[in-house]
Amino acid sequence: MAKVIGLVNLHSDIDFKGLTERRPVASVSFLGRYGVIDFVLSNLSNSNIDNVGVLIKEKPRSLFKHMGLGNSWNFNSKSGGISLLYNERYANNPHYNHDINNMIENIAFLQKSKADYVVIAPEHIITTMNYQDVIEEHEKTGAEITMVYQHINNADQAFIGEHCLDIKSKRVVEVKENKGNRKERNISLDTYVINLKTLMKLLNKAQNISAFFNLSDTLAYLCDEREIMAYEYKGYARCLNSIEAYHKYSLEFLDLDIFSQVFKSNWPIYTNTNDTPPSKYKKNAQVKKSFIANGTIVDGTVEASIIGRNVEIGKGAIVKNCILLSGCKVSAGSHLENVILDKEARVEKHKELIGDKDSPLYVKEGDVV
Repeated sequence: MAKVIGLVNLHSDIDFKGLTERRPVASVSFLGRYGVIDFVLSNLSNSNIDNVGVLIKEKPRSLFKHMGLGNSWNFNSKSGGISLLYNERYANNPHYNHDINNMIENIAFLQKSKADYVVIAPEHIITTMNYQDVIEEHEKTGAEITMVYQHINNADQAFIGEHCLDIKSKRVVEVKENKGNRKERNISLDTYVINLKTLMKLLNKAQNISAFFNLSDTLAYLCDEREIMAYEYKGYARCLNSIEAYHKYSLEFLDLDIFSQVFKSNWPIYTNTNDTPPSKYKKNAQVKKSFIANGTIVDGTVEASIIGRNVEIGKGAIVKNCILLSGCKVSAGSHLENVILDKEARVEKHKELIGDKDSPLYVKEGDVV
């Protein structure tokens, strides 16, 4: 079997408004108990890729806390485990703080791996991709670079701002931005299989083209002179590239059919564990079609919502289409609809909070309203 390493690429420009003010997208809470990064890490683990580097762009504190020693994702530590790769040299320079420079700054990780191939994948696109399938196709075509895409028929609504590919005979001939002006597009999932020797050459090539070019810029620039092959992924894929998408696709998991596409017995989603007591439902509790995490106390109505750990929902409170992160408190008689409460936020005085379905109301971490 070829030797493969993985890189989780956190160098995106995605902003979840207040949710990412003090944390990266990777460590934002998802479905009440996971972090966004858990899905790509689980894909790597389930694909038997045990040597993984995480290319960290900024705000690493909460990510360090979430990752710990990396044991939760079932990687074989004898084969490498997880390495957190942070580019301190350019951390405060937005033009130079990109994935190419991060890999150059941490070149020893690549050199010591002595790998044949590198799998590079983002944290903000949720899939259940088996990277071994992509690697097998990569080997079969004899390609040096393979880009993974998905053909979608709602590109005028989803993946806006992401890259789309023009493909001829399984070869990428052009990479451009999805501006939402067409329904059908071959959308890049920002996932690549690259021969390690080729990647090393690309790092040098990118610097000669432009010091501001990241990996996707470099591949887009070179696709007319290099043979870059395309691999079509046909499974579940959602792009969390805004707080609106985060809210929409989180609540989408309340649909059993969607949930079953991701959470499968043969494809576990790993995360770190917390020792908290079971959730408690008091006399007035009514819960319908929701995720309720451990440690939560409910004495009101919860419908179509995701409730994190150690949340308190007071007597007679109504919570609909909401995401409440850990430690939040909703006082008795409150009414919340289409709201995201960040960690430790408390609803006390302003008891009616109503957001729009397509534009949820956000309350900052620790705020009292």
